[in-house]
Amino acid sequence: MKVQELLCRLQTRLPLHWAEEWDNSGLLLGSPEDFVRRVAVALDPDLETLRRAVEAGANVLVTHHPLILSPVRQILSDRSPGEEIAFALASGLALIALHTNWDAAPGGMNMFLSRSIGLRDPLPLIPSERGAWGTGAAGELPEILPAWQWAGKIRDSLSLSRLEAYGDADRPVKRLALCGGSGGSLWRDALASGAQVYFTADMKYHERLDACRSGLILFLADHGEMESLSLPDLAECISEELEERAVLLPFSHLERRVFPRDLTP
Repeated sequence: MKVQELLCRLQTRLPLHWAEEWDNSGLLLGSPEDFVRRVAVALDPDLETLRRAVEAGANVLVTHHPLILSPVRQILSDRSPGEEIAFALASGLALIALHTNWDAAPGGMNMFLSRSIGLRDPLPLIPSERGAWGTGAAGELPEILPAWQWAGKIRDSLSLSRLEAYGDADRPVKRLALCGGSGGSLWRDALASGAQVYFTADMKYHERLDACRSGLILFLADHGEMESLSLPDLAECISEELEERAVLLPFSHLERRVFPRDLTP
């Protein structure tokens, strides 16, 4: 199978026209005429992940986040993204991104999170106009509990390293909205859905203030950790189109340290 055929097969499941207009999904580096030996799947195309893909015998790496999202003016081999581009070209590694088309898919990122939390009858926050599921999700929680209890349940069920909560933690909640990744700008859509809680990542300070003043309770997770949870499902989706199962590479956590107020020896 050539890379081009793999792309065609993936498009039958995750069409590129499902992606947002600002996105950059599809084949981003490599030749469509190369033959696929092995496929690796990861969240980010950072240099460490590219090396792991090559070590695993892969010559195609499918990532959720694209290597290049915004226009770049320089490609320098000693810094990103030039460093990754140089390594991938030298290693014969093709790079494919399945980003917002995976987010919006009927069985994609947001539906995975909905199932994992146990939302009943989830609906998209913003229905797709391109034939996909849509952006985000909102549905009924299995039982009415104080927000702080649901924060703990979600943190534990998703094995999150942290989950920040803002708002009235003692308020009983029944309906939750979510958006995997950077969903801060959609808090008004979450509120309009009737949700008392909005679960997402990457919310700006004033977005948090405005959302909480409106009465919305916020659960904020780490962006990468939140999105990495659906990668096994993405890898399974890709594997079904291959003769050999795709290799799921580990998520590279950013090192996080919390420093005490007093830093004196």
